[in-house]
Amino acid sequence: MLRDLAKPGDERLTARLEAFGDLVFGFSLSLIALRLDIPSRVDEILEPARWLTVIVTFALICRFWLEHHGVFRHRFIVGTPDLVVNFAFLFGIAILPYAVQTFLSFEMQLVSFSLYLGDVILILTTLSFLRVRSLRQRRLDPDEESRLRDWRRSVAQLSVAILTTTLLAVMHRRGADFRTDLRVFGGYGIPGIVVIALLVRRAVRRLPAFLRAEQ
Repeated sequence: MLRDLAKPGDERLTARLEAFGDLVFGFSLSLIALRLDIPSRVDEILEPARWLTVIVTFALICRFWLEHHGVFRHRFIVGTPDLVVNFAFLFGIAILPYAVQTFLSFEMQLVSFSLYLGDVILILTTLSFLRVRSLRQRRLDPDEESRLRDWRRSVAQLSVAILTTTLLAVMHRRGADFRTDLRVFGGYGIPGIVVIALLVRRAVRRLPAFLRAEQ
């Protein structure tokens, strides 16, 4: 059925899919703001952990919207795989407010922490897939510098997703005190992932053969 809907060159489907994505992003941003429940005590109004989580998540959703728009602005033609992956991407965006709410309600629980990071991993992975598919369609685009930037971004985001998944798996396997693991993750894990992703991005010097025009 999806194959019948995603016909090659169907620009109307692509436009409607992008518009639907904008709706999902808009609802998610609104729901994030609603995660700031009225606290029971005055001294909890400006609680740093709660505000930081909401602000960071709001910024992530805005960034993901820009990245998603970047995929579609190059006349991206949606195929069946793209349709499925795009819905998976939007699912990740849609449940992000729920992941934030559970993380705020159960701050020092590995399950809620895993749900939040797992959702971000899903978003990064599906977004990278869509961008690479877009790059495949842009092989004849003479602006190779722009295409190389997008390829580097995809490689970096996939590296972040893989490294974060590995760290989460290690934390689950250890089964140690989560508070200790969380301090280690925040103090060493996040900076390490960022540094590795930046190094990987800088190491990419050219587009792979499958993203270049055939000679």
